[in-house]
Amino acid sequence: MQYNIFKIKDKRNLLESMEEKDYKRCGNEITSGDYKLNLYCKYEENQKISWKSVFDAFGESNIPNKSGVSSIVLCSKNDDDTFVITYGPSSFLAQKYCDREFGFDFAKRIELDEIKRKSSITASSNKNSSITSYKNTKTILYDTGENITSLSFTPLNEFYGKRIDIGKSIKFNIDIPFDRIHELLDVIKNDLQTEPINKIPLLVEVKNEEEIAEYYEIMYQEFRKELEKFKSGNLQNYNSVDLNEFTIVGCNFYFENEESRLLKIGRTEYLLETLTMEDLFKFSIEKNLDIQQLVESAKIVYKDESNATIYSEYFKNHINYELPDKNICFYDGRWYEYNNDYIKLIQDEVKTIKVIYEEKDNINKSDLDGKEGLYREAKVNKILSDKYSGILLDRDCLLLKYDNEFNHNDYKVEIADFVADNTYFSLKIGDAQSLSYCVDQSLLSANLINAKIVNLPQIDNDNISKFGLWFYLEKKMIFNNLPIDLLKLNSIMLISKLSIWSKQIKSMGKEPIIHINKYESK
Repeated sequence: MQYNIFKIKDKRNLLESMEEKDYKRCGNEITSGDYKLNLYCKYEENQKISWKSVFDAFGESNIPNKSGVSSIVLCSKNDDDTFVITYGPSSFLAQKYCDREFGFDFAKRIELDEIKRKSSITASSNKNSSITSYKNTKTILYDTGENITSLSFTPLNEFYGKRIDIGKSIKFNIDIPFDRIHELLDVIKNDLQTEPINKIPLLVEVKNEEEIAEYYEIMYQEFRKELEKFKSGNLQNYNSVDLNEFTIVGCNFYFENEESRLLKIGRTEYLLETLTMEDLFKFSIEKNLDIQQLVESAKIVYKDESNATIYSEYFKNHINYELPDKNICFYDGRWYEYNNDYIKLIQDEVKTIKVIYEEKDNINKSDLDGKEGLYREAKVNKILSDKYSGILLDRDCLLLKYDNEFNHNDYKVEIADFVADNTYFSLKIGDAQSLSYCVDQSLLSANLINAKIVNLPQIDNDNISKFGLWFYLEKKMIFNNLPIDLLKLNSIMLISKLSIWSKQIKSMGKEPIIHINKYESK
C-alpha cells in the first residue's frame, strides 16, 4: 500500500477547507490503535482511478469512476496528533496546513542504506533546480549554499520498505493495511524523538498564497512604522533598502552616468540619486501614495539622454527583509523559509573567512570633500589604492552582451575596484542588500579571471593570491564588540552569498578575505 503522509498543524482549518472544497466523508470509520481514520473524497468527471483499494479498505461501495478524484484519509487522536494520507491532487490542500519540516526532521534521524535522488536549489544564485541521482552512497552530499527540496533513499530499517520519498510529506510503499497504520505512525514518532544523525539544509520558496499575503502584511506594517518615524523627524535606524550611486544592474552590469534613474508607479515619477528608505518615504508623501502600493507596483526605471527607457525592474526586488522568529526571509522579490541546518552550514563556512578591521581605514564623508570622482565609492577607491600602493581599476571594465526587454546592447562589467596586496578588491558602502551585490560582483569577476576570459595587462594574475571584499558600513552596531563577527550582519541571504563566495574562491586556489570599516555620513 502506498502512503503519502503529512503531519497536520492546523486540523480545524484543514477540515474547514475540505468542507469548502466539497470533500465528502465516505465509507466507515476505521480504528487503528488510538487513531480514528476517516476517508474524505471529492471528484468531478468520468475516468477510472488507480487506487480503488483505498475505497475497499473503508467499505465504500459507491466507488467514483471519475477523473480529478482527490481523497484524504484523516488519522487523528486529537488536534495535536493528526496525520493525513493523501491520494490524487489532495496533497496541494494538505500541505497548506502541515508541519513542513516533518519529512526532513524524519530524514535527519534515519540510517540510510542508499541515497537514491536529491533535488535542490541555490536560492541566492542564478542556478536552477537540480536533480542528482546516486549509487552506493549513504552520505547526503551538498554544496555550501545549496538547499534540499526533496530526497529519496533506501532506509536501513527494512520495516519502512524499500524506498522513502521526502518533501513536505513522507511517502512509503509498505505492506501495512489501514487498520494497522498506527504501527507505522508510532514508529515514525519514536524515530522523531531520537537525536539527528544527518544534516539537511532546507531553504524553500514559499508558494502558499495565504502565507505570502500574511508575510507581506507584516512587512507592510514595518514599512508604515518606519514611515511614521520619518514623518516625526526620526531619521535614524532605518532598515535601508540601498543601491549605490554607481548602480549594478542584475548584480553584474552598470550604466554610464548619462543615464537617469527614476522611481515610477503608473505615470508618476520620482528622480533618484540614491535609493534609500528616505527616498521611498519622500516619494510616498510628495505624491500621496500608499506605501503598500509603492512596494507592490513601483519600478526603478533607467532612461538615456533622450528620455528613452533602457531598463526597468520592480523596486521590491531590492528589498531584503527577514522574519527571524518564523525563519522566513524576503529576497529578490520572493519569500523563502529556511531551517537551522541551512543556517548552521552557511555560518560554518563564513566563520572560516579572514576578517580585517583597521581603525585607520575608517572614512568620514568630509574625507571625500575635494576628492576627484563622481560618486563616493570612486573617491574611497582612490584613497585606498593610493594608501596601499595599489592599482586603481575603477571603471576598467569588460564589455558583455546583455539582452533586456527594450534592446540588445553591450554593457560593462566592472572587474574590481582596485588591486592591492596581491588581492582583487570589490568595495561597497551600504547595508546588507547592497553588500550582496558586491559579493555577486566579486564572484563573477573571480570566475571570469579564473577562466582566463579576463586578463588585464596591468595585472600579473600569477601573483594574485586573494580575492577580497571591502565593506564600509553606515550602521555601527557590528563594531561594538571586536573582533568583527560577520554573522552579526543579520541577513540570511547575505551570509548565504558569502558562504558560496568563500567556498568558490577557495576552489580556485585563492584566499577569500574581507575588510570591514565604518563610513561616517554625518
